[in-house]
Amino acid sequence: MTNKIAEELVAGTRNSLRPGVQKLRNFVQGRPSARKLMAEVKSIESLVAGGRHPLHAAYSRAQNYLSVFSELASTLREFKDFTAVVSDAEETYMPGWPPMSPVTVSFFTAWALFDQPVAATGETICSCAVEIGRAFGMSADFASTLEAMGGSAMGIYQHLGWRDGMVGLRDILDYEEYRCIVPSGYRGAKGELWYVRLLPPLTEAFAHGVAFTSPYVLRGTTEKDWRAFFERQERGLPQLGTPEETALRRKALFKRGAEPNYWNEYVFLAYSSASDSAVVLYGIPDRPETLPHGHQRRR
Repeated sequence: MTNKIAEELVAGTRNSLRPGVQKLRNFVQGRPSARKLMAEVKSIESLVAGGRHPLHAAYSRAQNYLSVFSELASTLREFKDFTAVVSDAEETYMPGWPPMSPVTVSFFTAWALFDQPVAATGETICSCAVEIGRAFGMSADFASTLEAMGGSAMGIYQHLGWRDGMVGLRDILDYEEYRCIVPSGYRGAKGELWYVRLLPPLTEAFAHGVAFTSPYVLRGTTEKDWRAFFERQERGLPQLGTPEETALRRKALFKRGAEPNYWNEYVFLAYSSASDSAVVLYGIPDRPETLPHGHQRRR
């Protein structure tokens, strides 16, 4: 991936007189003129004091930072296409929580900041924030936190059970196993399939990751159904040499579907029910007849 937009902004930001660029630069550099915006980015300490787990707090702070960065960047011409896609999606899917919308805020925000390209270069808000931040003194630790978020994707995992306040999850694509905290509070049951975004431990102090989005619990489908789904998406594509390469290609589809709102649309159409901590989905994306709201396609 070539960071063309980020490189151009870095090159032009130092002496730019464009008001929007000046605001972005001031925010990234933490200048006094951006103090009000910086105040929106809560410290890890304040988040922990409010009850967040330290790992979740570190990622939440980074997401808050990216949200402000995105708000400033959205006014720049370089991000006009990205802004149009996300604004349209927000109007269409009205992210929140059932019954308002099954497209949860955590799911939608992560998609917009970590996955949705800002240009044909493949850059995202997250990757731009890292490159621009590094050019203006961002700490290596904070840049690493952002990179971990930017490298993440939704995935499907089998619930392996709870131990010591953490859930065991097995990736159905490469069979890797993870131990995670679940900030939403949902415990679920062994054997369930979860559609969720996992973020890794940031330091050796953590022997576990975090289920960063509230879990979507997949009912009425099996691992076999999802493998068949991926096989259908791969018809006509070259066969890959190893299972590892196949898993990577399938993970890429989770990050960027066939079109920008592919997974937003799936969640909307597959919604069945919800509790305070998880949302239940039924069906497979390319089989409208299996989706509870398959007749209500928005796209």
